[in-house]
Amino acid sequence: MNTFRLLLVVFLSLLSSIKLAAQSSLPDGKASYYSNGLHGRKMSNGERYDKNAFTCAHRTLPFGTRLKVTNPRNGRSVIVRVTDRGPFVRGRIVDLSYAAARELGTLASGVAYVKVEVVPKDTEIPFMKESKGIEMPEVEYGTAGVCYEFIPEWEKQEEDKPKEIERKVDTRIDRKYITQQVKSEKAQSAEARKNLQSSTGRSSAQEAKSKGNNSTARNTQSSNNQQQGIQQRKANTQQNKQNTQNQNAKNGSSSSWTNFFKRIKDGVTGLFE
Repeated sequence: MNTFRLLLVVFLSLLSSIKLAAQSSLPDGKASYYSNGLHGRKMSNGERYDKNAFTCAHRTLPFGTRLKVTNPRNGRSVIVRVTDRGPFVRGRIVDLSYAAARELGTLASGVAYVKVEVVPKDTEIPFMKESKGIEMPEVEYGTAGVCYEFIPEWEKQEEDKPKEIERKVDTRIDRKYITQQVKSEKAQSAEARKNLQSSTGRSSAQEAKSKGNNSTARNTQSSNNQQQGIQQRKANTQQNKQNTQNQNAKNGSSSSWTNFFKRIKDGVTGLFE
């Protein structure tokens, strides 16, 4: 029985070693690289493609597997991480990022023959243990032998409900407030009437004053017009008198000359007779 168990353990260890060797020595093949136009696109693992990061795409290896890619022509090698699926072209085994292809020197050729190896993990990342919280030791408190009424209230679980507060509204009308309000309204109305009466009295006095001023101005203007008319009439009568006197003087002078010539005529006629 013990020999059977020993043989089973040896067989399983050999099988695991063979599997690891097969995984570590991947078949060689051609490698291409992502174009710059795919920068920022989402990859199969959910990450965004970064052309400056050392990543690659493989068909079957799990995400996060580290691969050592070597260019046999120049001997350069780079370690990349599997983040995408591909390439789906016959003869190609990996798609490298732009930075990885630049490091290997395969940008000019586009597609190059490479060797691929699986890099074993140095340290396994353990799973985080679930936190159970802080464990407090149980402490027993002594009692004083007196039973208080408020101690059982601590054990009751308070419900998180808002407290309903009754709102009391006083709907009664305050008589004092109403009387004060009525008095204030009456005082305001009386003051408004006084202001209105004073404004109307002022306006009537101003109107009477303006009417008196207008009547006095009219009277003075009419008296001035009458005086001017009288003076004009006097001047006209004086001028008429002067004109009549001048005309009478002219008529008298003309009549005296006519009489003189008549006398001369009569004298001359008397001489010839």
